[in-house]
Amino acid sequence: MIPNPLGANETWPISEPAPSLWQSASSSKIGADALQARGLAKELNISVGSLYNAFGDLDGVFRAINARCARMLASNLQQAIETASHDRRARLVALGEAYFDFALAEPERWFLLFEHRNNLEPDAKTLALQQGLLDMLIEAGEANANSEQQRQFYLMLWASVHGLVSLACRATIVTMEPKLARTFIGDLIDATFRAAPADV
Repeated sequence: MIPNPLGANETWPISEPAPSLWQSASSSKIGADALQARGLAKELNISVGSLYNAFGDLDGVFRAINARCARMLASNLQQAIETASHDRRARLVALGEAYFDFALAEPERWFLLFEHRNNLEPDAKTLALQQGLLDMLIEAGEANANSEQQRQFYLMLWASVHGLVSLACRATIVTMEPKLARTFIGDLIDATFRAAPADV
């Protein structure tokens, strides 16, 4: 199971932000200067001082939002595993489709979690989330978690599905229809396994 991105004794310090916060935080200008801090504080209906007291700095805001998004994603993926059949392929397809559906339903949160400010060095919680995602994928695929070759294979599988999801849900390729792209997840998984090493 994916580990909780927040520690057991940590909580979200302020109530759920207004929906417009997700749009505001996705802006490339966020974090440029104190004006953006004031904008975020206004969205949250708190003072700038309270914002910094709660989060430390704007990087702390992004990490806290991402921790909340990660828990949402983890819950969705875990539910997909629990409701899928016991067949390995079915579990992997269910995970891929749940990953896709989260991005399609929550594009701003998806953007913040995986693509916004990717020059920000991952912290321990972000790395724990990534490791948890990989471990869930390896477990669903009935692979050997101690085999570096198999871990690398499942990383490549994750990267392939992630690329499809990212392109389909952010309209980078204008002719790609998200609902149609979703139907290719199973084919993508099948093709990856056909090219897999013999021991995967």
